[in-house]
Amino acid sequence: MGIFEEIGAKRVINASFPLTAIGGSRLSKEALDAFIDANENYADLWDFVDKASEKVAELLGAEAAHITPGAFAALVLSAAACIAGKDPEKMARLPDTSGMKNDIIIQRCLRSLMYDRSMTVPGGKFVFVGDESRCTPEELEAAINERTAAIHYLPGERMPDGIVPLEKVIEIGKRHGVPVIVDAAGTTYPIDGFKKFTAMGADLVTYSGKYFGAPNATGFVIGRKDLVEAVALHGFMGIQRRAPRGFYSIGRGYKLDRQLVAAMLVALKQWITMDHEKERIQPALRRAQYILNELAGVAGLKAKISPEKFVSGHRLGVEMTYDDPKVAEVVSTKLREGDPEIWISGRGFINTLWLKDGEEKMIAKRLKEIVGNPL
Repeated sequence: MGIFEEIGAKRVINASFPLTAIGGSRLSKEALDAFIDANENYADLWDFVDKASEKVAELLGAEAAHITPGAFAALVLSAAACIAGKDPEKMARLPDTSGMKNDIIIQRCLRSLMYDRSMTVPGGKFVFVGDESRCTPEELEAAINERTAAIHYLPGERMPDGIVPLEKVIEIGKRHGVPVIVDAAGTTYPIDGFKKFTAMGADLVTYSGKYFGAPNATGFVIGRKDLVEAVALHGFMGIQRRAPRGFYSIGRGYKLDRQLVAAMLVALKQWITMDHEKERIQPALRRAQYILNELAGVAGLKAKISPEKFVSGHRLGVEMTYDDPKVAEVVSTKLREGDPEIWISGRGFINTLWLKDGEEKMIAKRLKEIVGNPL
């Protein structure tokens, strides 16, 4: 009996995205081997995480790096570092930031409440500039004052036309001595996404492990050495080593396991050295073609392969449309009702990048059954 049967949970076929809700990613054999290797012995976690973080910085050509349990945690700790730095008294007060620099400037049109609110956890206060569709450099610069701790920036595949571009944000930040935090969680393909933001001069850049085949609960921040050192001090081990007895940093809850750290490091090395065309894209296209062939001639359904969705390296597969738009919601719901559940992207996109071979056959079979009798 497998663990799914033991606990009574259904398996999920991921034809959607590296979603946190279904576990993010599937580990390679090499990453699993590293996990098991790290499990065999205990380690001084401060030393283990520190040395693994040095390897991350070395791999990415960054000044410094610090591994975290996900990108959200990396943003929390980055904000804490910009607000309180390495000052033990200020660190002990977080999230009470009264009297400190605690303003974090964000362009309103780049808001993402699910993620940027992370920076309010250590006591950051957002200052929104511009409106829902635009912001000017003058508005952004005018918002900087003696209370400004950082400027936050969220890059994306399709950016609004009216934003202040990151290059200009960094220029303004440097002119005023204000650090720029970039939430680059999923900017992992093409792999220059690991280097371009620090090369531009961003001070702290955060990434999520699930977007490069690492465990769901891993990530890291890279950037300016002094700020990354402060990030580490705000983490789960942090200043505990040098602080008065009983003091714990605000990041105490963001624990890391040595096993996850080891698996993340191996996954990162694999991701930046693999032949993505051969190992990811072509297999995904073959799976997509199989599904497309199987769906040919199904009444009321049109399908096509959509490689144009392969913008950030996370979506490639089959786009489905229905003669009756109401059928799309029914199909998506019924796919999740089966065992295993099948999660697709939206109501009609089958992402074949995250499938393992053979799962495309199960998807095609289930789709033909459902679309043939959707109600």
